[in-house]
Amino acid sequence: MGTKTKIALLCMTSWALGACEKELVSDEPIDTESSVSVITRSINEEETISLPVDLYVFNYESKEFIRHERITDKESPFSFSLPKGNYSVYAIGGANEDLYIFPKDEEVTEESEIVLKKEKEHADLMTTHKNIELSEEKNYELTLNMERQVVELSDVTIQDIPDDISSVSFYLSSCFRAIKINGELSTDSIQYHKLINEGGGVWRLPHPVMTLLNPDSVSIHISMTKDNGTVKEYTYQCTEDLIKNHQIFITATYQENVNITGSITGSSWTGTKDITFIFGDNITKNNENAIPNNETIINETTPNPRTSYKDCYVLKVDYSKEDYNEVILLHKKDFNIDPAEKTESEVLNEIEDNLSQLTVNDISGWRLPNYSEVDTIIKEHGAFKSQGASIGSDYYLFLDNEQLKLFISERILIGLTYEFGTVYRPVTTLKFKK
Repeated sequence: MGTKTKIALLCMTSWALGACEKELVSDEPIDTESSVSVITRSINEEETISLPVDLYVFNYESKEFIRHERITDKESPFSFSLPKGNYSVYAIGGANEDLYIFPKDEEVTEESEIVLKKEKEHADLMTTHKNIELSEEKNYELTLNMERQVVELSDVTIQDIPDDISSVSFYLSSCFRAIKINGELSTDSIQYHKLINEGGGVWRLPHPVMTLLNPDSVSIHISMTKDNGTVKEYTYQCTEDLIKNHQIFITATYQENVNITGSITGSSWTGTKDITFIFGDNITKNNENAIPNNETIINETTPNPRTSYKDCYVLKVDYSKEDYNEVILLHKKDFNIDPAEKTESEVLNEIEDNLSQLTVNDISGWRLPNYSEVDTIIKEHGAFKSQGASIGSDYYLFLDNEQLKLFISERILIGLTYEFGTVYRPVTTLKFKK
């Protein structure tokens, strides 16, 4: 192995550099002529390190795994020996073997995952990474400052739930079950959290839970089950990014005949982030607070026409808007409606009710196309096929000034003639940040 150098890992602070009296972390190699003394003090007593802390050491150039060590006591100095060279040190705090599945040391790489076990909840995970250079035989002192990676759902309360509801649960989109050795999040996951009935129409999360999530474009999904077994689901798209190392408080109110709406306010870790919104079954035109989900501006690259986005076909893109690009998405499947013994108004109401419950990869707000859109649907048949959204009909229902019409190869039938069929292809409108 050659000459060995001793590393002393003495200080692990909770969140930021200010948690130690001296700032000792740098991306530069440790000065081989310097002797560094470390004092560990947290900003306040509530800020503690999540234990155990698992250390993974890799050769910086070759990425070869060198060793795995576990620190279980933050008060005691910890040390081990390494030969001279350049190394990458990764630390993961808070993951224990009761909750997580660890990679085998003989198989571990920087991309290996530490995976949450089934039916378990995340711990208060923290990570850090430091590159070090050991250039001569001497003692080195290395300070690792741990950064929290989770969001805490401190409280979730849903109010005004009807008496005929037997269970309520929710989940957040963009959540993950695993964290890699290098600190990246991995393995998409949907984890339902059940609420308890506190009476008076109030359902609440029984205890705070930690979650790993992608903070961009998070949506909240609520599921309510009636006594007769019927399940209704609702989605609220957060209008601002959530941030790791935040405590989140969610308050939702169920109202019939009101579409989902809401707002987010809050500050960083020393404060909270509050999410408050109303949700229900239908849009009320006279309710000024009722805004459709597609009012949210998505902080992603605008998809191009004739491509796919979240398993939907990109029908059109309008780049003329001042603050956003407007994207019309087309569902990849046709839908049929049975008009037997129904008035035109009843057919339209049934279609709109079906569309209000339709979601594709968290995308909602589906509707009937207008004339321009249905014309494009027919003309873009070849492009659709290449994206897995081929046309299965030569005629489609569309909506024109709240009147249901049938489009047949540029012919418009105002009075519905059902012998041509009653096929419709949903579209929805999304807004993307310029």
